[in-house]
Amino acid sequence: MKCTPISVFSGICLALLLLSVPACKAKRKPLHIGQKQVVERPEELPQTVSDILAATLEDARDSNSRNAFALRHPDVIDALYQQTKYSPLWSNDSIWTPAVDSLMGLLRDARRFGLFPEDYGLHRLDSMTQKARSDTSRSTRLDAALWAATDLYLTSALVEFGTDLHVSRLQPDSLRRRDSSLTPAFYWKMLGDLRTLPTDSFARTLEPPYPAYHELKFALARFLKKAKFKKYTHVNPKDSLHLAAQVRRRLSEDSLGADESLPDSVALAGVVKKYQKREGLPADGRISPELIAHLNLSNDEKFLIVAINLDRYKSLPAVVPEEYVWVNIPTYQLQVIRDDSVRLRSKVVVGKPETRTPVLASAINNMMTYPQWTIPPSIISKDILPALQRDPGYLARKGYSLLDTNRNEVDPYAVKWSRYKKEIPFKVVQGSGDDNALGVLKFNFPNKFSVYLHDTNQRSYFGRSKRALSHGCVRVESWYSLATYLLRRDSLLLAADTATRVKALPVDSLDSWLAQKKRRYVPVRRPMPVFLRYVTAEGKEGKLVFHEDIYGEDRRLRQAWFAKK
Repeated sequence: MKCTPISVFSGICLALLLLSVPACKAKRKPLHIGQKQVVERPEELPQTVSDILAATLEDARDSNSRNAFALRHPDVIDALYQQTKYSPLWSNDSIWTPAVDSLMGLLRDARRFGLFPEDYGLHRLDSMTQKARSDTSRSTRLDAALWAATDLYLTSALVEFGTDLHVSRLQPDSLRRRDSSLTPAFYWKMLGDLRTLPTDSFARTLEPPYPAYHELKFALARFLKKAKFKKYTHVNPKDSLHLAAQVRRRLSEDSLGADESLPDSVALAGVVKKYQKREGLPADGRISPELIAHLNLSNDEKFLIVAINLDRYKSLPAVVPEEYVWVNIPTYQLQVIRDDSVRLRSKVVVGKPETRTPVLASAINNMMTYPQWTIPPSIISKDILPALQRDPGYLARKGYSLLDTNRNEVDPYAVKWSRYKKEIPFKVVQGSGDDNALGVLKFNFPNKFSVYLHDTNQRSYFGRSKRALSHGCVRVESWYSLATYLLRRDSLLLAADTATRVKALPVDSLDSWLAQKKRRYVPVRRPMPVFLRYVTAEGKEGKLVFHEDIYGEDRRLRQAWFAKK
């Protein structure tokens, strides 16, 4: 059979096509990180590195790829490289840019920000960047895979460090990544800022702007200069059988040995006194809960507590209000802060551990004089219902009223209380007056927890040092000062605002209603931002100050997020 010109031409085309397919595959196959990719000439290096970066990121985004490079957030990193068409971000003509030194300095100093250097692969990056700098052999200098891998690890470290500095780690990663501020533009700007700003200025672009955060960070930096991180025996206060032995061992680790010539109990008391004197504690020689807490607060523990508290500030609004009410639950304190200065202070009573005051942000928008207290369902099921089942006269003795859904008063003796297990179809209300649990004034702000600030008829509580005593709401000792502050603030702001004709309520009106014991709604025309927070470590005059973890939140967060640290 003879071949026609067309059949010959088709055969040649088919042959060329078959030859070209393996050639394409052969070109792509080596373009991944994991084995050396030494180019023949220096001028080939930039393009080969770029090709490897593009192929590696394509693989990293493909969960089924066997060559996938270990990147936690390949989509974010890929978006950065798309900006440069996959050219390296950290080198020019095989020379590291100054940004590499800036990033490495930040990673080495990560503890100063309450972060952990090992989270960003510091040791690996140190080794890889130094190898590319110091090893001048051809097999290293022209290894495109090494340059590409180092570039990717640097980018990954920047993304992770910047995210941790900007967004709190104290929540699941899936929620963090949904933070609306973490856009590709955010990360691209972050890279640009690292290239152009001093490292401290770069960090400030990412950190929360609250002065208390920076005071805590400053105190941490001073602490880190002297701190020695050493593992100590953890004293278990519940292990009464071995408690004395644990305390003795813990003190010996602190170079405090007992006098062996004395009886054990006397010797231990003596060494405990030495430790107490050194640490500025009451030197009574007793193994008290306070002593155990102090022994267990090693430098490692202190750092973790500071790290947790630095992260707590990252959950606050990114823009600091000019003026706001700040309630710190562990310190039992309320402050009114304006222009970074404290304008008003007050003791507060907060929720008990079993009825905690929640962490929230809102704004006070009204007050109520001589308010009624509608008792929450949780208190009814736990306290009121059992009391009613024993004696329906309980309500009258307490000054409570029983109301139906139409707010009609119900006779408690006419109700068969034994039929109810937890919930009841009534409201229990305490009438307004000096004996009311809310006192004579209540501060309202929108929140899903139905909590508020208020006065109290149990004012003796403010004399206690530990004031976690309420059912969740916050009792304010200086309630009148706070109320008049809000009204005077309204007057000043409204007087300056010529666009509104609304008048602020005079303080005299509030005084009149209080004197007459009248129940009145008091609008706050300019809502005052209010934060209820849980901060257990503060920076004061350059020193770290720790507060009792009254709800065990530090312990819970340490186990959830930093158990392996």
